[in-house]
Amino acid sequence: MGIASGAAADIGGDGTGDGVRIKVFTAQELKDLKASAMVAKAKKAPIQYEYTAVANCPNEEPGSTNADAFCPSAAAFCANNTPEQGLGPSVKLYRREVDAAGKPQGGWEQYGITCFPQFAPGASPTLTMELILAAFHDTKFAVPTVQIQPKGNVTLVTLPTYFQVVWPEAGFEPDEVDKPDPATVAGFNVEIRPVLKSVNYIYGDGSSSGPTESLGGPYPEGDVTKEYPKAGTFQVRADVTYGGQFRVNGGQWIDIPDVVVIQGTPEPLQVKTAKARLVTH
Repeated sequence: MGIASGAAADIGGDGTGDGVRIKVFTAQELKDLKASAMVAKAKKAPIQYEYTAVANCPNEEPGSTNADAFCPSAAAFCANNTPEQGLGPSVKLYRREVDAAGKPQGGWEQYGITCFPQFAPGASPTLTMELILAAFHDTKFAVPTVQIQPKGNVTLVTLPTYFQVVWPEAGFEPDEVDKPDPATVAGFNVEIRPVLKSVNYIYGDGSSSGPTESLGGPYPEGDVTKEYPKAGTFQVRADVTYGGQFRVNGGQWIDIPDVVVIQGTPEPLQVKTAKARLVTH
């Protein structure tokens, strides 16, 4: 079950098709709930509420053996939200009545859902999209270089010159997997996988091509070429836009709602003018 915005007032149904309306809580509303619970406890109110939260995943409820699950649907619920609306992952909010001594007076009932898991009453420290985004931006992405043909980084005016992205050994290139320190991601086993979104080829003479998903290639199959109209030495590079995916505890890969642009390492290219000579035999 998902909504267009985590800031909506409420939504129809609770994921089981029974038509119950479940409120979607904002950060401030969650903080107010916590404050109210503290006041009730301080006053030893005869009837109070105890709160807990579980991942917004199928079959998750208080007491589930996999209550720390992180599933694509939990992230999708908050997809396209702004930070003010909550980036998720979404969690289901439960409460039950307790007496002044803290003894339960009934079973758990789901009373809401939120894209602010860090503010959910009764929730354990949890993995948030903010932590995922921070880990993504801390990834040591591979800085691309450009391989040029003709070899030797020397070409001729009006001669088709071929370009190909080459990944260095250092850093994480597309589809390689980084593993952030669990201490930076709430103790979870998180993996980050860079994804190639696009490449912009910068030819050094004021022209460029892209964005494209092509990594180019050598003659004659390569599809990224350039004919320089005049001689000179030009700094050529390929700038890469990385997207990313993450997964938790070996689960499903989930798209990261952000990109990182990495400027490539420049390669000097010398463009010469060919001179015709009259040869007699």
